[in-house]
Amino acid sequence: MALSFVVFDVGETLVDEATAYERWEAEGATTFVFADRDLHADALACFGVLRERGLRLGAAGNMYAHHEDFLRPHVDFVGSSERWRVEKPAAGFFARVAEEAGVPAGEILYVGDRVDNDIVPALAAGLRAVRIRRGAHAHVDSPPGTVTIDSLAELPEALADV
Repeated sequence: MALSFVVFDVGETLVDEATAYERWEAEGATTFVFADRDLHADALACFGVLRERGLRLGAAGNMYAHHEDFLRPHVDFVGSSERWRVEKPAAGFFARVAEEAGVPAGEILYVGDRVDNDIVPALAAGLRAVRIRRGAHAHVDSPPGTVTIDSLAELPEALADV
């Protein structure tokens, strides 16, 4: 089955949460909403390469619904656990990913930073998975056989292995 959709976790996979939280604290922010400036430097370039290859893109994670807006211009769908009323690692979350993508689960690649919340449940739901090693969970070992990358710049080449 050919890959047709790549769906990204948001926190730490696309968004540099630690830096955003530090900036919000330094600014004395009272409203906390992610913006393009919070994306990891490799995110938008990765989106461009994947689109050039004819892939559709999504972003879905455990987050508040108001964080969806900044991602909408960059992907075909965005989903939040708040709006969907289901959180990872629940099977229902990944069923919703497939529903939103509108393709069989086996045509979807889920890219995430956490083994427990992203990789294991995505695979259990029949999706393919790639782990990106960054953020607070970077030190955790990937399960044997899991395609693991250190940057989204590596993802286009890693697609050959999923």
